[in-house]
Amino acid sequence: MKLNLTNIFMLFILIIGLIISISSNNWMMMWSGLEISLMSFIPLMSGGMMGSESSMKYFIVQSISSSMLIISIFMMISMNLLYMYMLLSSLVLKMGVAPFHNWVLSIINSLDYKLMFFLLSVMKIAPLVMLSFLNSYNDLFVMLSLIIGSFFSLNQNSVRKLLAYSSIYNMSYIISCINMNSIWILYLFLYSFILILLIILISKLKINYINQFMINEQSLIMKLNLSISILSLGGLPPLLGFFPKFIILQMMVKKKMFLLMILMIMTSLLVMFFYMRMMFLMFLNYSIMQKFLTKISMKLSVWSLFFNLNIFPFIISLKYYV
Repeated sequence: MKLNLTNIFMLFILIIGLIISISSNNWMMMWSGLEISLMSFIPLMSGGMMGSESSMKYFIVQSISSSMLIISIFMMISMNLLYMYMLLSSLVLKMGVAPFHNWVLSIINSLDYKLMFFLLSVMKIAPLVMLSFLNSYNDLFVMLSLIIGSFFSLNQNSVRKLLAYSSIYNMSYIISCINMNSIWILYLFLYSFILILLIILISKLKINYINQFMINEQSLIMKLNLSISILSLGGLPPLLGFFPKFIILQMMVKKKMFLLMILMIMTSLLVMFFYMRMMFLMFLNYSIMQKFLTKISMKLSVWSLFFNLNIFPFIISLKYYV
């Protein structure tokens, strides 16, 4: 995505639609903001040979979910009790959460990394705000997203699909605490921050598949940045990505939701397995760098290492002073 005047204008309209959705106090204005964001995001996707196909798939799926959303709003006005199920299904379909996740995997290979970041984080803010207004039972979607996001990523070779499955997996944590605004907003912010750090590094190295980690002989600083960002996205303590998962596990203990907490812990081990596999391919197994030179070539410019290692202890220490 090149930042010419047309794309900048479309991004501006996308942000305007997002602000309309999250600041409205009625469902019709929220739906209108979603449609503004949808119609401004599609032109950004339509560049290139595969972009027109992916933009058409995205338009079809989002139009179906928007139709379900507006029908459920009309059913809500007429006091039909089935509106909750249709409204919940339309929002889950719009976010690409399991079991309605296949459309994300089919279009993500044709997107560049900037648009992929918008699809996996920014475009999910408005549906999450609408979902937080519903006092509904979401544990089925949480369990399906945990299982699909962890198991189905084990046999993937594409980095884009791995990030898509990681988004599905992290959305399960967000939906599990969707009725607590302070927690899910913090989780989404930290996830988006770690994701954009990782996407900047991957796009700079032009990595599309896991096998490219074996042949990318970059500097040690770049490898450290990339490996720490990967492990932080997986939630390895004491990195920054572990902090929101730690808060949600504490919440699960207070609510006595032990079954869901055990499923989160078990699936997080699978997620850490394929993140560790990516790091080993890049940093340990196929590197021609002599390992005794590691300490000699260290520099203080490891900005990703700094963020991921220092912010989590700082936030934890604030609990004892506030």
